[in-house]
Amino acid sequence: MTVHEDASVPAKAVARSEGVEPNDHLQLFLRQWRWAVATFVIVAVIAIVTLSQIRPQWEAQATIRIGQVYDAFAGSTRLVESLQEVQEWMRVKSFLQEAFEEAGLGSESALVPGVRIDPVPSTGMIRITARAPVADEATRIVTAIFDRLKSVHGELTRAARSEAELLAQQYANELAGLREVQSNLQKAYSSGSNSGADDRSTLESVASAVERNAKEIREIDHQRFLLLRRDKYQTFPTEMIGKISSSRIGRASLGLIIVFGIVMGLAAGLVCAVLRDYVARKQSQLLSD
Repeated sequence: MTVHEDASVPAKAVARSEGVEPNDHLQLFLRQWRWAVATFVIVAVIAIVTLSQIRPQWEAQATIRIGQVYDAFAGSTRLVESLQEVQEWMRVKSFLQEAFEEAGLGSESALVPGVRIDPVPSTGMIRITARAPVADEATRIVTAIFDRLKSVHGELTRAARSEAELLAQQYANELAGLREVQSNLQKAYSSGSNSGADDRSTLESVASAVERNAKEIREIDHQRFLLLRRDKYQTFPTEMIGKISSSRIGRASLGLIIVFGIVMGLAAGLVCAVLRDYVARKQSQLLSD
């Protein structure tokens, strides 16, 4: 045997000893199979039973467009309430409980955490989300909140429209007074014309007053027309866009749960077998020393 061959033999032996033989895993499992199987069964059963106990949840959503009113005194349209104001008081627990009571759902506080109010970006709308164990219950919760919101906004809309009606009535009263003045001026002008009055300056001043008064009547009448038109066509109630959508969340299928439990059990069993074998070898080394 040459020197080169003699040197190569221990090198191969060292490489073989440092490598992991495929049979090592099998031998490890055969040595610790009781621990691996026991851990697999325990972890798989716990995972499957625990995940199976999770109650399914249903999530219902609705998109709400906040109503708009014509502000008669500001001369412009505005939302019944700003989105920030709506979000703030809709998150108040008492509002939600009142909505639930009106819908016959009861005022259980357990329902409140399952409700979420979020703005829809760049739309001026809000989205109401509710979760419940039953699809119909989640839908009823969203409906109850919307009905309550619509009722509150209905009162605010009526208050805003009453301001428009008040201003329209003021215009009407002012028009009535101006028309009475117009009638008197026309009578005075007709009387002066028929009597052949020599004072033409007086007739001209009366005619000028009639013209100014008629112009003022036209302007106020036009303002009243615009007010009533804008109040009618630029005001709309808070309403739901589309229908309430519902989807099931929070629980996987039984097959997926079983597969997950088996995978968890296998992983735990393998880890337990490796650790147990490592501890056993350390103990044997200590005893041999």
